[in-house]
Amino acid sequence: MTHEIVFLKLGGSLITDKDIPYTPRLKKLNELALEIKTVLDSNPDLLLILGHGSGSFGHTAAKKHGTRDGVKTVEQWHGFAEVKFQAAELTRYVIESLLKLDCPPSRCIRLPH
Repeated sequence: MTHEIVFLKLGGSLITDKDIPYTPRLKKLNELALEIKTVLDSNPDLLLILGHGSGSFGHTAAKKHGTRDGVKTVEQWHGFAEVKFQAAELTRYVIESLLKLDCPPSRCIRLPH
């Protein structure tokens, strides 16, 4: 049996408020989760690879620590870790929006940050 594979990236500026650091757009996440659930329910053989941008989570931390220009100092490595932490925090909001609709994230193959 052949499975269709689809990569879906939820853009960071779509799922976060880029004007307010560390702020998810919960209503938009819930709308997207409903659309994802609808597609997965109507296409049981679909393999969905779900990723997302960093938006006001990762970009805020990256700017604060200057990690965009590379990681060269101990402080920048701490900043790098904070970027990863904040990206993971946003992932939790994405997963929570799916779980609220009884759409198990296990139906999606999630990409690491």
